Amino acid sequence: MSEHPRRTAGGRAIHASAHQALPGERSAGPGRPAGGTPPPGAGGPEGGESPPAGGEAGGGVTGGLSPDLAGPAAVLSAAPPAPEMEELRRELAERNDQLLRLAADFENFRRRKAQELADRSRYASEEAAQALLPVLDNLRRAVGHSGAEGGGQQLLDGLRMVIAQFEQALAAVGVEAIPTVGAPFDPAVHQAIGGEESDAVSEDTVIDELQPGYRLHDRLLRPALVRVAHPRPGGGGAPANEV
Repeated sequence: MSEHPRRTAGGRAIHASAHQALPGERSAGPGRPAGGTPPPGAGGPEGGESPPAGGEAGGGVTGGLSPDLAGPAAVLSAAPPAPEMEELRRELAERNDQLLRLAADFENFRRRKAQELADRSRYASEEAAQALLPVLDNLRRAVGHSGAEGGGQQLLDGLRMVIAQFEQALAAVGVEAIPTVGAPFDPAVHQAIGGEESDAVSEDTVIDELQPGYRLHDRLLRPALVRVAHPRPGGGGAPANEV
């Protein structure tokens, strides 16, 4: 069939194809033949197969999703199995228990060191006090001998003043004398040198002091040397505080 040229309003001739597109048919475009049937390989994947559902190539459930939406699914798929989760929980509990024990041990160590430092400061004068006690004993002996030999009263008074000052100095650093005469016998602070039975006591009681004993705060420096009265068997003596 011959082509009949048409002219536009500008006078240019255009040739119309003898085959006109029928109603319902797609017009042929670049790479598409007339009749609307795409050629093999055109407009789709190789081999003429239609693209998979879900959008872009490599489809599937997450093939067309953004990385933000695909992240939770990847995390769920990467979660360890149940036995491994139980093992991880057990190891975490063990580590937590070890940390708790370590913290408790450190707290005990800190308290112990603090107590040691406090004791060291509290009993720092222990050696000095022990060194001074024999001097005090000699002063007392000097007073005793001076009185027995009829020495001057002024010397005795002076020595007694020195003894009193010495005792005050010891008390200032925490040294105190151990009660003796009339007190119940206590083997923790008394050392018995001799004893006798008596109907006047109902328990072992100190009746004489041979050498005074001292303690520094609550620590014993030396025990007191004493003589003790023991209750006579079957005597039913009076209480010690009535002696």
